[in-house]
Amino acid sequence: MKKLFLNNEVIKDLSLNDYEIAVYAALRSMYDSQKELQYITYNSVAFELYGNLQISRRYMDHIKSALNSLVKNGLIKKIDSISATEFIVDMSGLHFEQNSEKGIFYTVITLEEVHRIMNIDIKKDNFAILRYFIILISSICHDKGIYEHSSGYDAHTDFVGFMTQDTLAGWCGTTKARIIEYNSILETEKIIYTYRHTQNKKDKETGQIMSFSNHYGRYEDKEWIIQFANEYVATFNLKETETLVKAEKSKVNKRYAAIYNLLEKDFDKYIDNFSDADLIGTYKYIHSKNICNEKELRNIEEGTTFYDNILSKIKNEDLFDDIPCVVDYVNRKVKQKRDMEKRKNNLVNAISDDNWDEPVSMENDFTVEEILDIPTEGEVQMNLPLVNTDCVGQNNLCEVVLPNYS
Repeated sequence: MKKLFLNNEVIKDLSLNDYEIAVYAALRSMYDSQKELQYITYNSVAFELYGNLQISRRYMDHIKSALNSLVKNGLIKKIDSISATEFIVDMSGLHFEQNSEKGIFYTVITLEEVHRIMNIDIKKDNFAILRYFIILISSICHDKGIYEHSSGYDAHTDFVGFMTQDTLAGWCGTTKARIIEYNSILETEKIIYTYRHTQNKKDKETGQIMSFSNHYGRYEDKEWIIQFANEYVATFNLKETETLVKAEKSKVNKRYAAIYNLLEKDFDKYIDNFSDADLIGTYKYIHSKNICNEKELRNIEEGTTFYDNILSKIKNEDLFDDIPCVVDYVNRKVKQKRDMEKRKNNLVNAISDDNWDEPVSMENDFTVEEILDIPTEGEVQMNLPLVNTDCVGQNNLCEVVLPNYS
């Protein structure tokens, strides 16, 4: 498994676009410090990124433009042109050495990871996803992020990160919404894993709630990440006035609202980004909000500004008709409702046949709408705001609260 050592100063340079960062990663893979000059072609750069040459003309044009841009930026020097697509280049400008005193650090990814990301079949810019993945891995704590799973065992390092989405978005020069999309894609492809905490820390006196950092890393480190996250909360030093509470429902709902907005904006573009649990949770949230707003309209005079304001909040649910998992969920809930009604009727008939004094009312006499809104176990938690983060930087700047095994 070939490792690529990337200069953090380069990958976080916002003057370089996503294509230039990807080509930089390809060149670092091709770089040979033992050679003063190297022969490269546009195709060889593309092959380094994809592991094949099944690439569209549009993306090949981006690779060509990015390579020429890196020449202009001085990262590589074009010594000679053999043809319009073949060059002799000096790549010594790609060399660097880690120096903590000068703030020079590196990030390690594998060529296999590059190939997996660049070959994801999705209506997204794979170059942008690759850049985000590189940034995500750069935020993993290498020397301070230590988890000792049991006394007497060696420490395990270099597997978990916990930076905020806002920070990661800033390092990529993109938006938090994009970060949510890319996380969903990479999690679906089992390239990364994210542990989302279901508990918050609450001050019993002030009522102030602070969420724990989400923890993330490579998918193959999933079990380590889960153990670390659980240990992190279990050993968190709570004050006497503080307690652990369930994550706020409003924060979960914000994720569902964001998913709905993306689906409404471009259904075909975003539908494959989310899991069945995400989509069902989004439906339940939107459907519940619509019911509440529709009930409120009944008590408001039609034609008033207040009426129009509430009416504008009602969302179109038609798009859910094209989501199989949601359709199955609704049908299942309707069947449950019918079964409940049938049992109720059978019980009422049985009571009536026995000539009891008065029929007994049923406790859970739900409407179809109410049945659809009954929460189910395993509801997906949103990407909680990552505050109270222990890591304020990368590598030597990471500090994690660790269990005391003394």
